[in-house]
Formats: sequence, structure tokens, C-alpha cells
Amino acid sequence: MRVKHSPQKLVTIFSISVALSLLTVVFGAPLMRVLRMTYGAIAYWLLGLLVTIGFWLIDMPAPSVFVGSVWMTLGAYMELERRGLRWAAAAPLGVSAGVLFFVGTAALSLMNAGVYNLAGAEVLVKQFVDKLYKVNPSMQIEASLLVQLIPSAVVTVLIVALGVGLIFERRAFSWLKLPRENVASQLNLLEFRLPDFIIWVAMTAFLLTMENFNVKALEILGLNIVNVVTALYFFQGLAIMEVGFRTFRASALLRAAVYIILVGQLFPVVSAIGLIDYWVDFRKRFRKMRLASKSN
Repeated sequence: MRVKHSPQKLVTIFSISVALSLLTVVFGAPLMRVLRMTYGAIAYWLLGLLVTIGFWLIDMPAPSVFVGSVWMTLGAYMELERRGLRWAAAAPLGVSAGVLFFVGTAALSLMNAGVYNLAGAEVLVKQFVDKLYKVNPSMQIEASLLVQLIPSAVVTVLIVALGVGLIFERRAFSWLKLPRENVASQLNLLEFRLPDFIIWVAMTAFLLTMENFNVKALEILGLNIVNVVTALYFFQGLAIMEVGFRTFRASALLRAAVYIILVGQLFPVVSAIGLIDYWVDFRKRFRKMRLASKSN
């Protein structure tokens, strides 16, 4: 059910989503979903266009590129979702739309800055790294490697934004006291599981990073793929953890402590849980344990 009589709430949702996107890049995503599902496609896309062009006109290309890319990712995913496409197809297409938007707007921004090739981009990144080094001299970052890992960084950010949008969407609706419309093709987050073929992609990428084939391009390709699959398995690991908490009826305090430690400090552990699930199938084991406890 759409709320058409509350322009003030529309402005509130839009303003907070943009502010959170500027501060964190990804945490404006739940409100973007609320905006699209409550006020419809026209309002969503017009406001996204306003954000993108607005930041560009006031000479702030970086927010235009990043906020616009997240807006495009969420928007494309929701349009496909509402047309009945399953998440396994809608998510890659949505992220691809965001990546294409990023590439186009970033290229325009670089050309406006007089950068027309990879060498020029490396110079800009080196200047940025030098500033970081002054703040933290112990940090060691190679500018050329950083440039080569930009593809996976962009994809990872958009994946995280989409995941955050889906995870916190329900809470955002509740906080704003708005009715939430269910879509038949919506992803059941507790059952989120990557297709089996992804494990072979991940294993191949790990091999490329660990084995020296004396081909730099293969190593960079492997590193980019590892970054992306780590983000994907992170969300699978989160789903497994939540199912485990529910199975064992963990207290809110325990949940908060574990999430703060694992998600905030040891997120590779969560990704490892998601990866190992291919062989272990934790949720199946949890269901068996729950049935056994009920029968006893």
C-alpha cells in the first residue's frame, strides 16, 4: 500500500537516506528501499536523478558517483524483484547496473579532472595514499595495487549496500511507522545461500592468489575475485549465525556481543562460516538439533 498523502515523510526519508549515504555509503540503502516501496518508481528515480545531478552541479563528483551507484543498484534490483525475478538473477543484474553507472560517472569525473588513462589515475591515488601515510606512517599501501583492486572494491561496496538494504528494510519500515508491502519474490534472508558453483569460483581465485604463476594479471584477477566472494560469503555466514541464535534461543545481549566481535572485528571469520557451509550445511544441522530437542 502506497502512502501518497505524506510529502513531509517523503522528504524525511529522502533526506536521511542521502545523509547516511554521504556518511557511510551503504547505510542509506534501507531507506532507499522504503522510499521505492512506499512512494513508487517515479518518486524513487526522480529523487535519485536529483541527487546525482545536484552533487555534480555543486562540484562534488565523488558523492554523485557513489550515492548514484548505490541508488541505481537498489533501484534496478527492486524493479526486477517486483517483476518476479528471483534474487539469484536480480542481485547480479542490480549490482551490474550500479557498476555501469559508477564506471560512466567516474570516467566523466576523471576526464573533467584531466585524467584520461590508468597512469593518471594512479597519480591521483598516490596523492591520496600519501595523505593517508602522513596520518598513519605505519600504513603500507601500494598505489598501483590499490588502483588494480578498485573493480572489486566497487562491486563489494554495492553488494554490501544491497545486503544492508535487505537486512534493515523491515526495521526502517517499523521506525518510520509505514506499512510494508510484501513481494512474492522477496528473498528469505535466513535461507540465503549462494549457488554451488560459486565455491569453485572462490577456490580458483584462492589458487591464483596463493600460487605463483609468474603472471601479474592472474594474481590481480584472483585478488579481485577473492574480495567479492568474501563479501558474498559474509552474508551467508550472517544468515547461518542468525539461524543458530534462533535455534539455541540466544539472548539479545549474547547476540549483540557476538555480532560486535565477529562482524565488527573479525568479519573474515563470518565469511569463513559461509564458505564452510558448502560442505557442512549448518542450517540443516540446526534444524535436526531443533527437532531432536522438541522430540525429547
